Amino acid sequence: MTSPHPKKAGRPTKHHDEARAALIKAARDKFVKKPYDKVSIRELADYAGVNSALIKYYFENKEGLYKAMILEVTGQVMANIQTHLSGNEFSTISDVFRSFTQVMKQSPEFPLLMLKEVILNQGVCRAFFLEQMGNSHLKVIDSVYKHFAALGKIKPNVDPIMFRISLMSMMIYPWYLRELMHKMEGIEYDDKFLEALVEHNTLLMTTGLFQTTEEQ
Repeated sequence: MTSPHPKKAGRPTKHHDEARAALIKAARDKFVKKPYDKVSIRELADYAGVNSALIKYYFENKEGLYKAMILEVTGQVMANIQTHLSGNEFSTISDVFRSFTQVMKQSPEFPLLMLKEVILNQGVCRAFFLEQMGNSHLKVIDSVYKHFAALGKIKPNVDPIMFRISLMSMMIYPWYLRELMHKMEGIEYDDKFLEALVEHNTLLMTTGLFQTTEEQ
C-alpha cells in the first residue's frame, strides 16, 4: 500500500511545506507523553509522516526540534494574552481567565511541558525554557497586573509578584489536573466546565485582590 505521506530525503519542495508543522505537532504529542530520551528521531518522523532527514533540515537535530516546539507552544499562549492586552480588550479579570482558557484548549500540553522541564527537570532544555519564560513570557503576566493597577482596580497592599504567582497558579494548575480529574471525578474540560472554572477563579481574585467583590 502506498503511504499517504511519501518520504523523500533532502531539501523539501513546496509540496512538503507542511512537514515542519507536522514535526512540531509530533514533538508536542510525543514529548508530553514520554521522557525526552525515550523519544527517537525515527519515532518523531514516523508520527509526522515525513522522512527523518527533514528533522536535520529544519531543526539540525532532535534537541532543535524540541526547542522549536517549546517556543511555538509557549509563544502561542503568551502572544494571545499580549494581543488582547495591547488592544485594551481586557476590561475584567474574567476576560483574562477566559482568554487563557481558550488558548489552553488549543495547547493543553503547555502546562505539562512546563512541569516536566522546570519542576521535574525531565527534559534537556530547562535553562532554555526558563530563559524564554523569564525574558519574555512572564512579562506578559506582569502586564496584567499593571493593566488593572493602572485602572485602580487592585488593592494597594497587593504585591505584584504575589499577584503574578496567584494568577499563574489559577490559570495553569487546573490543567495539570485534567487527566486526574477525569479519572477521579469524571470531569471533562468542556466549555461548560471551563466557564465555571473562569467564574470560580474570578470570584477568588476579585474577593481577595481587587478593590471590591463585584465583577472586575
